Amino acid sequence: MVESRPTGDEAARVRREIFDHVVVASGAHHHARLPDLPGRASFDGTVVHSNEVRAGTFTGRRVVVVGGGKSALDLATRAAGEAAEATLVQRKVNWMVPERLLLGSVGYRWILMTRFGAALLPRYHDPACVRLIDRLDARVKRALWWVIERDMLISSGLYRLPRRLRPAHTLPFHLAHAGVMPRGYVSAVRAGRLDARVSVVDAYTGTGLRLATGDEVAADVIVFATGHHRVFPFLDPAVPVHDRAGRVRLYRGIVPPGVDRLGFVGFRQVFNNIMGVEVTAHWLTRHFLGTLRTMPGEETMRETVDARLAWQERVLPGSGGYDFGPYDIHCADELMHDMGLPSHRAGNVLAEYLLPGAVAHRYRGLTASPACGADHVPGRG
Repeated sequence: MVESRPTGDEAARVRREIFDHVVVASGAHHHARLPDLPGRASFDGTVVHSNEVRAGTFTGRRVVVVGGGKSALDLATRAAGEAAEATLVQRKVNWMVPERLLLGSVGYRWILMTRFGAALLPRYHDPACVRLIDRLDARVKRALWWVIERDMLISSGLYRLPRRLRPAHTLPFHLAHAGVMPRGYVSAVRAGRLDARVSVVDAYTGTGLRLATGDEVAADVIVFATGHHRVFPFLDPAVPVHDRAGRVRLYRGIVPPGVDRLGFVGFRQVFNNIMGVEVTAHWLTRHFLGTLRTMPGEETMRETVDARLAWQERVLPGSGGYDFGPYDIHCADELMHDMGLPSHRAGNVLAEYLLPGAVAHRYRGLTASPACGADHVPGRG
C-alpha cells in the first residue's frame, strides 16, 4: 500500500492506493549529513550543506569548506575565485583523477574506464564477471599501479603541492572516494588563494571553527561537503533496507531480500549514472516479471549481499554498501549476465578491451532483445 498527500499540506486527506510493484527512485543525495559539533549557538555566521550553495553565497566573504571529496574540492576552488578568503579543511587527502593522464596527453577514461584498466583492480566479487584478463598476477598489478600513481600525481599537479596535501594511501585502495580533479585547485593553493589544511574539525567558535590541531579558522560562511544519509523516511520501518551499521542491504544494489514487490533505482551506482539507472530499470522489470536468468531465493540473496558487503569493506572501504566505485564495467556485466544478455558490447576484441567500456551507446537496444520479455507492465504502478 502507498499512502500519499499533497506536498506541504499536513492537513490534507491521505490517499491510500494499492499497486502490484513499487519502485523507489528518490535519489541518494537529498538528506544532508551535517556533523553535530559543539558550540553551534556561539557562531553567528552562515552554515550550509554543499547542497545549499547558491550564486552569491561566497562573494566577498570568508569561506571555510569542510570535506575531502569531489564536491568539497569543487566548492573550495570556486570559493578561491569568489570569496575574500577561502579555506579547505579535510580529514584526509583523497585521490583525485586528473582530466588527462600519461603526463597530460590522454583523457583518463581511455585508461581507467577500459576493460584493461578495470582488470588492474582487485578481483570482482562475482565470479561470473571475472574474465581471464582480470586474473593478472598481483605483482604485475602492483607494478602498473605504481606507474599510474606517479602519473596521476604529476598530471594532476599534486606533486607541486606539499606532501601533506597529497594522498597518503596507495592506489587502487581508495579509488572509491576519487573524483575528477577540479581545474584551478592546484594553482589556487600554490598562489595562496586557497588555504588547504588537513585536520579534523573539533567545534564551532564565535568566529568560525576550531580544529583538532588547536588552530582556529575565521569564517563568515561554513560549508559542509560531508555527504548524505542514504535513508528513506517514507518507507515503513519494518522494510529491511539497512543493516545495524547503516549500510544499504540490497541484492545487486536493487532489491531488498525478502521483499518481493519493492525495488530501488539509483543505488546501482556506476560512472555514467543515467546509463546505470536505465540498465537497472531493465533488470528490475525482469525481476518483477520473473524472467531473469536466475531467480535466487531470499536466503541466497542475503548470503550474496553479505559476501558483497564484506568484499566492499575490503576493497572499497567506507562505501557503505552503495557505491561500486571504479567497477563500472563489472557492475554492468553483472546485470547483463543476470538478464541473459551479452556482456561483450563491442564489435571486436580490441574495441572491447581497449576502448572506454562503461558508455551508454554500447547498451542501446536492450528492449529489442529477444531475452527481454515485456519491458513495461501496462496499468501497473
